[in-house]
Amino acid sequence: MTPVTPVILSSGTFESQEHVTTGTARLVQLPDGSYLLRLEDLASSDGPDVKVWLSSLEAGGDWFKYRSGRYVDLGAVKATHGNHNYPVPAGTDIAGLTSVVLWCDRFSVAFGSAPLT
Repeated sequence: MTPVTPVILSSGTFESQEHVTTGTARLVQLPDGSYLLRLEDLASSDGPDVKVWLSSLEAGGDWFKYRSGRYVDLGAVKATHGNHNYPVPAGTDIAGLTSVVLWCDRFSVAFGSAPLT
């Protein structure tokens, strides 16, 4: 059933990996049935080619693992500080996507990650 108002499906707090990263990630279902990822109070380092990913792998630990799991690229990070929304592409199966990763493509490192519970 589609919600009448936005519903937070899962959320988690960022933990630092290659760079100090703080803030909260929330996966939200909108009234039209679509999904978005909301990053709140994000604070991280600037970097080249930093992306926002929803990942099937557990947050934290060795960042090299993220390329081996299933992930959905939500695009370039809009800013490294503040609150931002990232639409999840239509048709994305969100089942099993258990974390958010700030991923630097150029250097293949995770700046930080947050579990979605």
